[in-house]
Amino acid sequence: MDDDIVLNIDFGVAAPLKKSPQKGGRWVDRLKVKRAVKRKAQTSSPATTTESHTPDDRSRPIKRARKEPSASHIPSEPRPAAASAPSRPTQFISSLFTSNPKFHVPTIVPKVSQKPSNAPLDTSSFSGLGLHPLLVSHLTNKMNILKPTAIQRSSLPSLLALPEPGSGRDAFIQSQTGSGKTLSYLLPIIHDLLPLSSLSYIDRSIGTLAIIIAPTRELAKQISDVLEALLKLRLRPEEESAEDHNPANRLTRWLVSGLLIGGENRAHEKARLRKGVPILVTTPGRLLDHLQNTSSFNAGKCRWLVLDEADRLMELGFEETITGILKGLEGRHRLAKKAADEGKSMEVGGWDWERRRRTILCSATMREDVQKLAGSALVDPLMIKALEVDKESDTVPGNANAQSSENFTPPSQLTQKYIVAPLKLRLVTLIALLRSLVAQAHDRRGAKVIVFFSCTDSVDFHWKLLTETLMGGEKGAEPQMDSDEDSSGGEDDGPRVSFDKRKHHSYEEKCSLLPDTSIYRLHGSLPTQARLSIVKIFSGASKLTTGAQSPSSSILLCTSVASRGLDLPLVRAVVQYDLPTEGGAIEYVHRVGRTARAGKGGEAWSIVAPSEFDWVQWVQERMEGGEKEDESARNKGSASLTPVAINEILRSGFGGERQEFEERATEVQLAFERWVLREKENSELARNAFLSHLRAYATHPSSEKHIFHIRHLHLGHLAKAFALREAPKSITGAATTTQKTQKKRDFHSSSAKTKNKAVKSHQRRQEEWEIGHSGDAEKRMQAMVRVQGRLTKKGGVMMSSGASEFQIAGRDALEKFVQGS
Repeated sequence: MDDDIVLNIDFGVAAPLKKSPQKGGRWVDRLKVKRAVKRKAQTSSPATTTESHTPDDRSRPIKRARKEPSASHIPSEPRPAAASAPSRPTQFISSLFTSNPKFHVPTIVPKVSQKPSNAPLDTSSFSGLGLHPLLVSHLTNKMNILKPTAIQRSSLPSLLALPEPGSGRDAFIQSQTGSGKTLSYLLPIIHDLLPLSSLSYIDRSIGTLAIIIAPTRELAKQISDVLEALLKLRLRPEEESAEDHNPANRLTRWLVSGLLIGGENRAHEKARLRKGVPILVTTPGRLLDHLQNTSSFNAGKCRWLVLDEADRLMELGFEETITGILKGLEGRHRLAKKAADEGKSMEVGGWDWERRRRTILCSATMREDVQKLAGSALVDPLMIKALEVDKESDTVPGNANAQSSENFTPPSQLTQKYIVAPLKLRLVTLIALLRSLVAQAHDRRGAKVIVFFSCTDSVDFHWKLLTETLMGGEKGAEPQMDSDEDSSGGEDDGPRVSFDKRKHHSYEEKCSLLPDTSIYRLHGSLPTQARLSIVKIFSGASKLTTGAQSPSSSILLCTSVASRGLDLPLVRAVVQYDLPTEGGAIEYVHRVGRTARAGKGGEAWSIVAPSEFDWVQWVQERMEGGEKEDESARNKGSASLTPVAINEILRSGFGGERQEFEERATEVQLAFERWVLREKENSELARNAFLSHLRAYATHPSSEKHIFHIRHLHLGHLAKAFALREAPKSITGAATTTQKTQKKRDFHSSSAKTKNKAVKSHQRRQEEWEIGHSGDAEKRMQAMVRVQGRLTKKGGVMMSSGASEFQIAGRDALEKFVQGS
């Protein structure tokens, strides 16, 4: 069978040799064995092949295995053996994974994925700018601020960068009004101070670390409100619960803000400063007062100083005050550092005293006085503008010609219009314009309108005129009525409240000519609390009309005190009833900047007299950057003003055709004039407003005198704008001879009375002197001295000593003395 066949196959001497099994060992040894076997197979051939000599592995002693072979025994490159030399015996090779030393490998924490350092910066969001995640979440979820503005995109990358020890460049921020400058410096301050919350020794007793200076109390209060809203942020991410929060990174709520303004109680402010206010918002005068007189004010570790609205600070004359503040902060820093170095300070160690204070100066213009302030307050500053990236080489220019190259223009989305109104129609034109603006926004959320006047008296007069004038049944009213009952024209007039009886805290009034509209006033002569309350009420006026059937509108009558920095939400229009007297085009832009803020729309209206018509071209040239000869180029800029016919305004405000709106405007003017003639107090108020307006009109600088000059005004027509039927005679110089004679008599009589009072006073003093220096007074004095000389104290009782006033003893005393001896 096939199963019994045995095959015996002979391959001959050319058959390959069986490889000796190799396990473990060094790779060099394995390579040598492999090559030796290969050579043996190549040298064997059928013609010349001889019996191969197999080396005996037992001819040499076994080599001791090395546990840790050194690198010096490992050849850098294997050398080929000679063809005739016999192969080396196979060595004993130890295992790779035995007899190894034991050691501990530390756990490697995986690195968090980071953004490329050379990638372009994402400036479309706050997180792309590098802002703290907690701040980004708070802005997005709580404050509904999703994207940064142009000035914030330019300033945040530079201000958020951590300065090197002992360094840190200052910054000069220049941008349009309403562009978001407040957040551009508040966010970097909180971003810098927030990581300190994880330190165990940090609390509000650390002192003041950031100071923000504002020129007015209203602006300081507004900055403080924004700061308080930012400091309400969550101290842990929303997706992280309290149980999962890492105790090592736990943040404490120690960042609190404080407000120091004039008119407040200094004792209460000192108590807050003693507890500690890390971020302080203040006005210049009150801050310097506390730096000089409040020893508990811990400002030695101040890391941020912000000068907001620097141009306004210079206008109000705070240059010396700012210099004193800078010197005071430097002095307190040196004293605190010296105390810490000498070990005399009670502060906890670890504070970085070498880090210098960073100063930020915010201004909309680059005037010469602002440049001077920047030169003294800033060190190696960065120039930050709204629509360009920061450049390291940009610094604050040192010459006065820098302003000429700067175009200070209002926002491009702002609609600017002007009305050329004769002087006698100014008042009714204002009423018609306000009625038109209120009517356009009546069906929506309500309108907020700001009207600027040139002086305080004019604000008070127009506020009282609008809120007290009643239209119904007043045509037959006679002038100089004494009582309110006689002045009421009918049953529908309602109760009247005189100005004297009005409560001081009643800031909101109604106007019969403007239905569903509240009238407010604001100027620098009001108390501090009244000013702050008015700004607060006007800002949230649309939220107070919960029970009204339709949204109500609000009108604020104010001076230029409200032209800087105030962020009043939802302002539909700004009306300049009186054009700016000081500041020119810059003040104009600041005024109209109360609307069209943060990318929103708005309207700016200017009421221009016929003699002031050249002001329109003049202000356009200033906003467009200088004088231009080409008329077409001058009117095509974004800063152009559009004219509106006065008849369109009167028709829109009073309704009807030409004859009808003229009659209605005349009726309104007569109602105002009857209100002025009704009481002497009203007449005085109108007269004072007229005189104050003329004084303010005369303060226009000499460069504007060709446009604004009193001799260009018709004073009689201007008096109609103040509801006066004729101009005061003390202004026109038309006083009669009798009046002049009476004034002379009054002057002489007052002089005689003053002289008689002086003579009587001199006579009275002379009589008192004579009475005091008469002989009777000398006699009484001598008698008192004699009595005192004869008395002595014995046993606690005053009694006679027996001596005269010349301390000479009498006869009885001498006899007693002789007998006793």
